[in-house]
Amino acid sequence: MTEHQTMNTVVHAAVRRDLGRFDQALAAFPADSRSRADQLKRAWDNFEEELYYHHTYEETLFWPALQEVGADLSLVQDLDGEHDAMREALEAASDVMARFHQCPSADEADRARKAVAHLSDVLLDHLAHEERDLEPISARYHDSAPMKAALKKVQKAHQGRMGNFFAWLQDGATADDRAGLRKQVPGPVVFAITAVAGRHYRRDIASVWG
Repeated sequence: MTEHQTMNTVVHAAVRRDLGRFDQALAAFPADSRSRADQLKRAWDNFEEELYYHHTYEETLFWPALQEVGADLSLVQDLDGEHDAMREALEAASDVMARFHQCPSADEADRARKAVAHLSDVLLDHLAHEERDLEPISARYHDSAPMKAALKKVQKAHQGRMGNFFAWLQDGATADDRAGLRKQVPGPVVFAITAVAGRHYRRDIASVWG
């Protein structure tokens, strides 16, 4: 189990949970079920959006902040390549999920499951690489001024979506994952934002897995 030193690994835990959920849901998909296909498409759209923002913020905000403080990011070139491979696999999986949504047959569900499995292979290797090599660096400079400034930019960009984000991070989370979140954001703040602004996620996304 990865120790949660920053928010990064808390997000990774949520990504891993969703990948497992999609695999199970597509394996058990009741052929030609329009209602279930609609549910899975809503959940996929949420997953795709969260994954997109997570990696975009890394590339445009957090990695430049680490470079600003003089961190050795010689491995970032490798991570950039992994991000490219992840984006390609995500785009392919999203295309297949869209076709599955249009025609929710058993065959399309099987194709979608295989596309998600390929994305999982690409993405899980990348997450493990980040956690092994980049996470200790991020944790070391977590309280630096450039990293705090990057976090503020993320918070500003995420306005209107923070409740959904926190609800997603907590949905199905282990006690360790929840503790990791509260290590980064005070518990009362997490509770208040999730309770008020996380209703959309709880109603439309969490119910898919309930």
